[in-house]
Amino acid sequence: MITKVTKKKLEQSLETYASLVEAYPDNEDFLQQYADMLQSLGREATATITLQHLHDVIAKRSAKEAKEFAKKHPQIGRISLEEIFDTQDKHSIAGQIIFELLGKIWLRLHQKKLKEGQVVCRSDEQSDSLILVLKGSVDMYALDVHSNRILLENVGVNDILGEHTFFKPSTMNIDAYVSSESAIIIKVPRKKLVDMIDNNEYLKNMLNQRHVFRYLVRSIALHPIFKTLPLKLSKYLARYVVRKKFPEKSMIFTLSDDVDGIYILLSGKASYLAKNKQGKKFALSPLQPNSLAGDLLLKGANKGLTNELYATNEVHTLLMPREQLLNISAAFPPLIERLTQHAEYQQHQISLSLTKLNHD
Repeated sequence: MITKVTKKKLEQSLETYASLVEAYPDNEDFLQQYADMLQSLGREATATITLQHLHDVIAKRSAKEAKEFAKKHPQIGRISLEEIFDTQDKHSIAGQIIFELLGKIWLRLHQKKLKEGQVVCRSDEQSDSLILVLKGSVDMYALDVHSNRILLENVGVNDILGEHTFFKPSTMNIDAYVSSESAIIIKVPRKKLVDMIDNNEYLKNMLNQRHVFRYLVRSIALHPIFKTLPLKLSKYLARYVVRKKFPEKSMIFTLSDDVDGIYILLSGKASYLAKNKQGKKFALSPLQPNSLAGDLLLKGANKGLTNELYATNEVHTLLMPREQLLNISAAFPPLIERLTQHAEYQQHQISLSLTKLNHD
């Protein structure tokens, strides 16, 4: 039979290991156990200090092992952030495959030369084509709700733009400009590509992955709290977010759920549930699109779950895992403050709604 470890027992064990660490400050096993228990109790600051000391102890014995340890615990600040936030997109190979399939003669006949700052495409432009970059680089932008430009990506040689219009002809939804001294691009019509892609399952998958990844980066980059993140951090987070769909009249999470991350609500209506004095559950005011839910404040699972969340109709979300949010916050400390401020504001709004509910 599995015995459940209570918080009281964990606190007692913590005191024991605190004494052991004090008596044997360089014992790696004691330090690791102590740090693990601190994290499970949500004491991230003390855990980080302990992990920093453990890293230094390991470094005396093995620089290689210390480097690997730092990669597992980026919050200790002992790593080069470039190592963990690699910005290379593995699925950008789709453009390289298309380049090879089109052939040099067709490419030479249809290329267009542009200078720095010239427009490659505009967001309201209707299209069913792909744009292939043969030379130079192109910056892609989206506009937020206040019409501010947000950089989404710098597109290099043999990469593509507008893959979403190939799958479903529509507006480009991005503004793109040449960001190098000069560039050569080609607009590849859908009719030129459709058979080529339909007969190549690998290419179709790569193209779809390109589309999905850019959609995730865009969703993160345009969010009010995350839009000031450096681009490489938005792209890093996009690799780990999980898309989730919740049917109408279903629970997104309950108080007993292990929600180890934060949701962005992309579409649909969702409401926190609360009980009145008589114990009856009521739905509070619906959350707006782009709201965050399940604020854990990066302190540990369920630390921020004080209310259940209910899907009024079909809801589409992105779940951002806690571990990756911790990695990003180590590289971009203002993120913690912004998430904390948001959580406090949201809790205040819930409290106001509860007060009104109990007075009605």
